[in-house]
Amino acid sequence: MKIAIDCRYLGKSGIGRVCRGILDHLDYAADEYYLVGNAAELAPYSPAHIIEDETDPFSARGLFSFPAQLNRLCDCVVIPNFIIPFGIRIPVYTVMHDLIFLDLPQITTRGKVDYLIKKTLLRRCLKKSVGIACVSEFTRSRCEHYFSKDAGKCYVNHIGLSEHVLSFDTSGIRKTNTIVYVGNVKPHKGLKTLVGAYKRLPMGEYELRIIGDKDGFLTGMDRSDLETEGVVFTGRLGDEALLREIAQAKFLIQPSLYEGFGLPPLEALWLGTRPIISDIPVFHEVYDGLDVVFFKAEDVGSLQEAILTSDPAVQSDRDLIQKKYDYAIFTKNLLEQIVRNG
Repeated sequence: MKIAIDCRYLGKSGIGRVCRGILDHLDYAADEYYLVGNAAELAPYSPAHIIEDETDPFSARGLFSFPAQLNRLCDCVVIPNFIIPFGIRIPVYTVMHDLIFLDLPQITTRGKVDYLIKKTLLRRCLKKSVGIACVSEFTRSRCEHYFSKDAGKCYVNHIGLSEHVLSFDTSGIRKTNTIVYVGNVKPHKGLKTLVGAYKRLPMGEYELRIIGDKDGFLTGMDRSDLETEGVVFTGRLGDEALLREIAQAKFLIQPSLYEGFGLPPLEALWLGTRPIISDIPVFHEVYDGLDVVFFKAEDVGSLQEAILTSDPAVQSDRDLIQKKYDYAIFTKNLLEQIVRNG
């Protein structure tokens, strides 16, 4: 088959990692691939055809920049997100990460117009897609809740750990008295709860290292939270530095109020670090049977107690993780959907 893939998401947070995970597990000899995106980033994926296009897929221009020649060259296109560019006339296969714009519009959209635009794009994705890979059962259920007529196209296809995590060498890394948080600083990530719990811990026992961009941190928080002693913002880190930070921490804390999957705790488990995570439904789905500690979401006292009473030693259970959360499996399922509907 001849398959196009919208790779303009490379380098863009979690969606970029999903795109990379797909590209790393394709058999380029079995099918012919046309990759749309930055030529330099896509160069390693030879012998795929590279279609240069560096427009931002989240922008208005990106919505109208689909290379028209792919309609005659390819049998279908894979888009690792819900935003389907206009002008596509071949079957579309998409990846649905979450429906947070509909579930929590008050903190994820900029007014009624922005909400309606995002809802329209989500509805269009459900209508136009032939198959929709939902990264969790939770996400699939939210598609069914909002778009029941087209939800039959949805199937659960869990994302996994990237190759740089799977191959990272933790030998020789010693644990430090640090707690790490990895992710963006949007209100639904629960950082207010995390900082609140940290301020209740014995002074100097742990350093809290927040890994990600500091911009926007004040949303939903007080300025004094930025000045808390022991809280360090590392900024965005490269893969090697990020994984070292996780591996040497005593705990990784994911205090989210909402996620479509929630990958950092899985990375922490693989690297031998105890995850402490909020008790939201998707985390119970993804981390059932794995050695994590749950606390009551948005409850500062519950998180404080979890930090003070949890044993940092963790059973990584790498065999179970690889059986359930592997991009080789994700990609195989995606391609089987294409063949089944082809």
